[in-house]
Amino acid sequence: NLGVCVSQLVAPIFMGAGFGAASVSKVTNTWTYNAGWLWFCLCIPSAVAAFFWMNNQPSHGEATTLLNLKNFWWMETVGIFASFLAVLTLISTRDNAAFQSSGGKIGRNFLLVLIAAVTEHVFMWFLTPASPKARVRKQAVIFKEKHNYIMTFLYIMCFGSFIGYSGAFPKLIVDLFGYIKDDDGNTITNPNAPDVFKFSWMGAAVGSLIRPVGGVLSDKFGGARVTMVSIIVCTIAAIGQAIVVQKTRELDQPEKNFGVFLFLFLILFLSTGAMNGSTFRTIGVLFEPEIAGPVLGWSSAIASYGAFVIPAMFGVSMAAGSPQTTFWALSGYYLACAVVNFWYYIRPGCEKPGV
Repeated sequence: NLGVCVSQLVAPIFMGAGFGAASVSKVTNTWTYNAGWLWFCLCIPSAVAAFFWMNNQPSHGEATTLLNLKNFWWMETVGIFASFLAVLTLISTRDNAAFQSSGGKIGRNFLLVLIAAVTEHVFMWFLTPASPKARVRKQAVIFKEKHNYIMTFLYIMCFGSFIGYSGAFPKLIVDLFGYIKDDDGNTITNPNAPDVFKFSWMGAAVGSLIRPVGGVLSDKFGGARVTMVSIIVCTIAAIGQAIVVQKTRELDQPEKNFGVFLFLFLILFLSTGAMNGSTFRTIGVLFEPEIAGPVLGWSSAIASYGAFVIPAMFGVSMAAGSPQTTFWALSGYYLACAVVNFWYYIRPGCEKPGV
């Protein structure tokens, strides 16, 4: 998670340095392709070190590296093919009348996630090699566990919100504060707009660094309780942000509200980051050790779709002129999570107390 903020901090520095080359833009000095060279320099030594010195866990892998690579790329191909089907759906439904309204566009995003997730799991179940398939089917016992789905529902709130906000935060800074209307009603660049590159990395940094604190507090007070407090804080911040965003859209000088906007977003990152640690602790206590790992993997995989869904929701609501709608919708989701968390893990007589 900390890598997200490092990327948001370091990549713009590389993209803003030409190293003697001509800018790729006629409007501003930028060299976007340099971000690729940044990761190239990190990936090559990492790949070499992993190939020669990283070991498989005792319960994973085959006897030889060649068999491991075969199984790995087989599984990767299955995932890529599932993503390809989602991309085909994305292209084929682009001009469909059913998806042109704001609600239809958001529904289309969820449809793409559903197609990618379901087809990937179906392919993995039927098309993987024998050895990995045996392990996959052994782990499939988690789908008979009711609390697997409950914790996935909660973890989408935690990690899904964190990774989604990480993607949406920089774009919202630009969309809300980067443009104003001139005297003739034309949209122009705001000369007093905050520099997005100075602030975009802060949210992911705060959320990442608070995560282990959430885990430590959960060890002392219980994961469900820490999650509950975090949900309350997160919901209040989301409601406050909805109000601030709506008011900011009405201002001639939107930058006046940037301080409050930034503060509330950092609170959102703090609370979702703390919940990342608390829900992980809850899963570790709630399930037997042999299935806790698969539940963590499953819930994390599903929650990671937040990186696509939440920025897409903001994009749709921004295009409709009401970005605050997304915050209101997320507030409602957080309240639903609070009810579920309280009912199953906190209330007197609940199914799983002390987690």
